[in-house]
Amino acid sequence: MSATTHAEAPERSGLAPALAAARTRLVLVGVLFALAAVGWWWTAGQMQDMDGGPWTELGTLGWFVGVWAVMMAAMMFPSAIPVVVAFATFSRSRGESPTLAATLFVLGYLVVWGALGVPAHAILVAVAGMRDATPRLAAMLPALGGVLLIACGLYQLTPLKDACLRHCRVPHLFLGHHWRDGLDGAFLLGAHHGLYCAGCCASLMVVLMVVGLMNMVWMVGLSIVIYLEKIVPRGSLVVRAAGVALCVAGVQRLVA
Repeated sequence: MSATTHAEAPERSGLAPALAAARTRLVLVGVLFALAAVGWWWTAGQMQDMDGGPWTELGTLGWFVGVWAVMMAAMMFPSAIPVVVAFATFSRSRGESPTLAATLFVLGYLVVWGALGVPAHAILVAVAGMRDATPRLAAMLPALGGVLLIACGLYQLTPLKDACLRHCRVPHLFLGHHWRDGLDGAFLLGAHHGLYCAGCCASLMVVLMVVGLMNMVWMVGLSIVIYLEKIVPRGSLVVRAAGVALCVAGVQRLVA
């Protein structure tokens, strides 16, 4: 009996960390999906009284950045799950609290996306001001939108897009190249990944501004594209298809 007990002890000692790691992964996946769901629900409520059209003006900077950050959480969190889970696993192996480290990682990631709301707001306000001051410019906005859609489609086909996407699709590549220890390192690493994610999704965010930042249909559609690009095995085909589709849509706007 004693021999059996001693033989089973290593198995139990090895099984406990594995179960704890699996539990952490399930919690992280559930929390990120839940936060994304809440983000969609809240954003939909904020959009009810807005027209959702192109170049929609979104009020004060503070309000806009808040809405933008929640929108980005809704759109990006599902596709960020693999890297967050991988980061939590690495953190556990280095003796850190995986849940706390993952929380700071996600916070750093979201801070970067929230900060990008500042230039987005500036662009929307500038375009709205020029449109109101120059009637001729208002008539040119559809053509400008067409040019931007073509530019976004071409960006999808560039090496920069591929490089940023590679760090999103292969979490161990990103973590292996940029790892930082400690809780401050978790926040900075999350922010670093947010920059790669922004580079990966830059063209699609511009598309959202062109077609209507508060347009739920486009938000959902682009979120699906982002998820497929980062998660499915042949995501590169989605990238190319989206690029070609954006170029075609841009040309149609120019000739319409």
